[in-house]
Amino acid sequence: MQTRLHRTVLFASVATLALVAAPAHAQQVDPAVAEQAEAVEQPAATGGEIIVTARRRDETSLEVPVAIIAIGGAELERRAISNVDALSRAVPSLITSEATSSPQGGIVAIRGLSGVDANPFGDQAVSFNVDGVQVARSSVRRLSQMDMAQIEVLKGPQALFFGKNSPGGIIAIRSNDPTDRFEAQLSGGYEFNADEIRTEGFISGPLTDTLGFRVAGFYSRMEGYVTNVAPDSGTGVYVPFDRRLPNGSEYAVRGTLKWDPSDRFNARLKVTYSDLDSSGSTDNLQHVNCPTGTPQTSFNPPEDCVADDRSTSTDNIGPNFGRFDSRFGNGETFLKSDQLLAGLEMNYNLTDTLTLSSITGYYDANNSYIGNFTGIYRETGAAPRTFLPAYASLGIQEISQELRLTSDYDGPVNFLLGGFYQDTDADVEALVSFNADAPVFRSDYYYRQKGSAHSIFGQVLIDFTPQIELSAGARYSYERKNLVNFTTATAANRNQIEVDVPREVSFNNLSPEFTLSYRPTSRFTAYASYKEGFLSGGFNATQPVVTTLNPATGRYTSLTDPRYDQQLIQGFEGGVKAALLNDMLRVNLSAFTYRTIGLQVAVLVDIQQELRNAGEVRTKGVEFDFSYRTPLPGLTISGAIAYLDGKYTDYQSQCYRGLAAPQCRVQVNRFTGRSGLLNDLSGTQLVRAPEWTGNIGFDYLSEPFSGIKIGLNGSTNFSDSFFTDTVSAPGGRQGAYQLFDAGVRVVADDDRWELAFIGRNLSDEYYFTRSADNPFSGSAPGGAGTIRGDTVAVPSRGRELWVRGTVRF
Repeated sequence: MQTRLHRTVLFASVATLALVAAPAHAQQVDPAVAEQAEAVEQPAATGGEIIVTARRRDETSLEVPVAIIAIGGAELERRAISNVDALSRAVPSLITSEATSSPQGGIVAIRGLSGVDANPFGDQAVSFNVDGVQVARSSVRRLSQMDMAQIEVLKGPQALFFGKNSPGGIIAIRSNDPTDRFEAQLSGGYEFNADEIRTEGFISGPLTDTLGFRVAGFYSRMEGYVTNVAPDSGTGVYVPFDRRLPNGSEYAVRGTLKWDPSDRFNARLKVTYSDLDSSGSTDNLQHVNCPTGTPQTSFNPPEDCVADDRSTSTDNIGPNFGRFDSRFGNGETFLKSDQLLAGLEMNYNLTDTLTLSSITGYYDANNSYIGNFTGIYRETGAAPRTFLPAYASLGIQEISQELRLTSDYDGPVNFLLGGFYQDTDADVEALVSFNADAPVFRSDYYYRQKGSAHSIFGQVLIDFTPQIELSAGARYSYERKNLVNFTTATAANRNQIEVDVPREVSFNNLSPEFTLSYRPTSRFTAYASYKEGFLSGGFNATQPVVTTLNPATGRYTSLTDPRYDQQLIQGFEGGVKAALLNDMLRVNLSAFTYRTIGLQVAVLVDIQQELRNAGEVRTKGVEFDFSYRTPLPGLTISGAIAYLDGKYTDYQSQCYRGLAAPQCRVQVNRFTGRSGLLNDLSGTQLVRAPEWTGNIGFDYLSEPFSGIKIGLNGSTNFSDSFFTDTVSAPGGRQGAYQLFDAGVRVVADDDRWELAFIGRNLSDEYYFTRSADNPFSGSAPGGAGTIRGDTVAVPSRGRELWVRGTVRF
């Protein structure tokens, strides 16, 4: 009942403000006020629009025929959106979070589609484009953002312009460029609940008449927003090193050079480096659902089995694992990540109507962790031994090159032609053991994968009339991946030995796209599209099942095939965009329906997750957003709401712990042909696909008085309930939740300084977006037992109370 009430209130608020307030304004508009507001909001060159590059051309967000939400730098700063997780509060159907078993970087999902984060080599269904450089790795999610010009979230397949690994969408991040005069800014903030400090700033200006520079950086340190309540002593208790978690520090620096020697040529170089050193994501691993009332793997625990600000998952795995293998160190968990991202963009005007663009990218990421994956603080002293720590490291180096030729003719036909190349070298090693008293081997392997991807793409734009445009294009892609090294150890032989498996896999794909646009005026766009896309396949990086060592070859032979296939998507999308009431009201409405074939999902095999292809998914929905600049100068109201119907149309999943027969039974997978213990989920809700999501908020900045301006802002966002694991275990369903943010700021009338108080998640709501069974709990699936396993997850951050000061020079 409460869920339906929240949804109804949110939908009514958005619809009322967008459709009812507008006619009221039409009766009392003051041309002087409208002209003044327009002058403040609209730069002459852009007409007040955010310029986006969704089609690799500079277009306004109003005219581009793509479902897109673009957020400018001022709003990002005002709402303290400094990472991708915070961005999800402003974009309905975007879900992101940390994932404990992912050395790559966690969950990123749009409209229910995401990559499988548990496979370190796995590409993502939602990829990032950072200052023109394409990165299909969720590790970018861990990269805190700074000095942002804007962020664009493109929804739905984007294969034509962004290539493979974009069936869910693209998050395009653009940082600020050098300025034509010397400018600088320094800000510092403090969050009271987590004792977190964040300091950032930039300096920018010209070096010569044609060369500009910009240097930006930030530093943050946090004591922790969760308290570990594990006992200080007791039989088998491993007392935490830290009581407040997660804790750690992060810093980053970016340098930019922009060269404009003539009106024919320009170049821009951006280099960003970041370093994260934290206590680890499993420190906040909590039991969020316990069918028996308390965790089944501990005795008399203080764990309350709800997502909150209390944890009992210790960061101390004990001294014995370090003696078993030196990679476990001193027994303290951690998460480390350093990333280097560089991009060189060059544009040369061959003629007045032809532009040749080159984007060269380099990405180097090194991630490692030690984590404890059963969410407990003590060894049980009896079988099954339940301390299950893991060490993992992942290194990724990618070099990419894109060339584009773009026309800008006055006639009815224009085109874009391009090519893309990417070279990838990645390696991963992992070690898993259990039993803190006397460690026992579970897995130990090393993989190295090299890959190359080539694609050519093109689009033709045909203006049949000044109002009607047809765009048609396609991208052809070819990709090859090779396992250069594949070694493993066993309980009997701890030495790394090569494994015989298929070492090469390749894919090719043709993804067409057709869009018909209708623009009767410059302030109205209607469009309809057909799109296809794909998510790359590859190799699983998990402990293989092997035969005995072959003395003749000195190799093991794998009993399982580590390969998985690509995931394909196709469907339709359409929408309307309009600027009404003298540009005071902007509205966007879109609808979509897509079919995904060969869905890539993570399945739990013993204690390890593997990536496999599994059946078919149908996603369809409607999305609406608006922004209304009210008659009151300085007051803007905005909102968005999204309806998503995401269902498995053909999906036989692994069985969760405690799922009894006949629902869980041996059957042949209709998609893969493999036989196994499976649960048919066809017709049920897709993972991370809430039916309703939305937000509504306001921002107000007063006229200057007594040398200052007062700013106020507030927002609320809502999500329906959804499953958080691919097996749809009842304990993994996150209930509906609603978050509230608010802020007040005092600004100098010349904008030289600002003091802000920012509240996030003021209702102190805790939720989770990824969960898993505790493998040592519950009854074995497929039998007569009915005890479900405990569910563990990493909950969101609770209430944040920030004070922030900013000085501009």
